Amino acid sequence: MLQPQPQAIRPEDRATQIVIARLERFLCRTRVRHVYFADHSARPPELAYMTHFPRLYVPVTGCHVVEVAQNGLIKTIRPVRGDALFVPDNAWDKPEWSSPIEMLSFLFGAKHISVSLSKHNGRSGIPIEATKTDIRGAYDGLTLSILGALMAFATEPSKGPLAHLLAESLLHWCLRLLTRRSSRHPRKAARTYESICLYMQENFQITITRESVANHFGLAPNHVSRLFRREGQTRFSDYLNLVRMNRAKFMLHNYRLTVKEVAANCGYSDVAYFCRIFKKMNNETPRQYHAMDSGGPG
Repeated sequence: MLQPQPQAIRPEDRATQIVIARLERFLCRTRVRHVYFADHSARPPELAYMTHFPRLYVPVTGCHVVEVAQNGLIKTIRPVRGDALFVPDNAWDKPEWSSPIEMLSFLFGAKHISVSLSKHNGRSGIPIEATKTDIRGAYDGLTLSILGALMAFATEPSKGPLAHLLAESLLHWCLRLLTRRSSRHPRKAARTYESICLYMQENFQITITRESVANHFGLAPNHVSRLFRREGQTRFSDYLNLVRMNRAKFMLHNYRLTVKEVAANCGYSDVAYFCRIFKKMNNETPRQYHAMDSGGPG
């Protein structure tokens, strides 16, 4: 009699298991002793990393050399194992990746938590190994309360001893949510759509088309369009432009770059097209937005 074959583990489930194991081992052996906080009191340097959502970085091995804004100054901090870096929404950080490091990163989005385990060799800004997973629809009262408390601490001049306890509690709760997620099996279409959205958010600066995304995920281009219509109630091109416009507004606000440079950094090779899309979505041109935002002529 033929024995049933074991079901293959899906890549996304394998990634979740890897992250769970690493986070669990870290929490069993390590206490969070200190939390660094970034803010937005100083203008970010070029190519700094910023999102509209808070982030938590936890070094597992090595030293995380990173520039952040603190009390109106740009400072270089060096969190190591036992430390954490909390970056509130709309604050920035600029890692140097100047030494080998393994790090857990958490991004607390509006409807999901993205978690990545990355390794850098200290010679390149690109991780030599990265494992990514996410928790969809996982927010609850306790998670939001802990996150809100850390956000409040970020604005306090004196952080006190509770910050490291809150950060450690948030890590334990993320582990619980990840473990709960690994026992569920969301619809394949929803998982694929979410993976495509994350891919576009991380690669918006390169040439992205419906066909290139379809090829990357092994799908038909028409299927990609259907996923965006059914799962996101939007069009592929509209979502891509939204991601790029958010970055363009950030760059116009924080950097002294020409409109052509902003367009190029946001994935647009045609400046005129970039300006048309920008005006359509923001009711003003990039120059008008910059002038209004800076309080003076662009």
